[in-house]
Amino acid sequence: MMLGLALDFSKPVIKPLVHLVDALTTKGCSGTLTDVRYWSFHPNHRTTLSHFFTKSPWNEEKLLEKLQEWILRQIERLAKQENESLFVSIDDPICQKTKPSSRAVHAIQGCDWHFSHSDHQWVWGHSLVWLMVHTFTQAFPFAFRLYDKTAGRSKIDLAIERLSSLKGKRAQPVYVLMDS
Repeated sequence: MMLGLALDFSKPVIKPLVHLVDALTTKGCSGTLTDVRYWSFHPNHRTTLSHFFTKSPWNEEKLLEKLQEWILRQIERLAKQENESLFVSIDDPICQKTKPSSRAVHAIQGCDWHFSHSDHQWVWGHSLVWLMVHTFTQAFPFAFRLYDKTAGRSKIDLAIERLSSLKGKRAQPVYVLMDS
């Protein structure tokens, strides 16, 4: 409710979102729809949640925009209180999968081979471009995009796109942190 979602989303949309957040913040939830239903005490069958995520007319971008506005307000308030600078960290982690698609029973959409600098080898998984906004004491995940080699866009292009979502003038200095 702090995000003001009631103005943009109907009750049938907000209810499953509340159940999702409730379940995902519960210890023991593995992220499957069965677990989400179990840990959120959702009264309906798990297929109801699946139907909601695949077929409901809810605007993901609007939800992300509201969340990002709230995060920026929080982080700017904290920076002003503590007289600290704002930081934006950009990273491109790889969510490594255990089996390449050639050996998996069901191929995972969007997986590919990516070079892992920490492992010094090619690994199978998803590569993300990730932004965190933070002060010295608090950090919030701000934006991320799945990197797809076949889309013709580089990780740098995705990072610039994500940075552009940090619109507006800031009272505190903003430093962008990244690896090589």
